[in-house]
Amino acid sequence: MIETKLWSALIGLSKTVDSNPKTENTDTIIIDCLQHLKNHTVTQDLIDLVHEEKDKISPSCKTCTHPCGNTSDYDMSLINDKKKELMHQILNLSDMNFIYRGLCYLGFEIDDSYIDELIEESKNNEKKKNSL
Repeated sequence: MIETKLWSALIGLSKTVDSNPKTENTDTIIIDCLQHLKNHTVTQDLIDLVHEEKDKISPSCKTCTHPCGNTSDYDMSLINDKKKELMHQILNLSDMNFIYRGLCYLGFEIDDSYIDELIEESKNNEKKKNSL
């Protein structure tokens, strides 16, 4: 499914940004992709755009002869129910810090309690923003 491929690429991009400086376009690309995921209007062009951005941020990863996997697209077969809940939450976020953290959490092998904390923290943050 093309939406799954985009999620996979976005997780790889967020992990790339976790260890490398993002470009001036990275946030916009991620927000645009999340909007397309939310609207079910994903195209291969979006996936290609995410891969191009990842290559700009960390060009040596594309040609690495011993890839570590840190910036690779994520194997979506590893997504459990808790991570699916987080994916749904990410689609409703507007704070880039929470979006990046959420995407990285999707790509990490972490205890579900960390995901619960992030979901709760992001919900509280969104409530605060909406009450201002």
